[in-house]
Amino acid sequence: WAGAAGGLDALRLLAERADAAGRRSGVPLEEHRRFTPHLTLARSRARAELRPFTEALAGFEGQGWEAGELSLVRSELPHSGVPGERPRYAVVRAWALGR
Repeated sequence: WAGAAGGLDALRLLAERADAAGRRSGVPLEEHRRFTPHLTLARSRARAELRPFTEALAGFEGQGWEAGELSLVRSELPHSGVPGERPRYAVVRAWALGR
């Protein structure tokens, strides 16, 4: 994963409020982890040597961008063990963001 930068306090507050709203509405929360703003770059079931790639990208800094929508996404990771099966993602709800 790659970490995010800029406005992180606001993102963490949003994540905490979403977590609390979920609990209040009865959504079962299996575990509580401190929110870490990030972008998932890769996922693998098997051990992989990624050090050459992370070293090649060590100095990379992306451009700033502004999100126009917040989406609540459900992740369904595969459990069947079928080779090549991929996670499924479904947008549960989306909200427009504005200034």
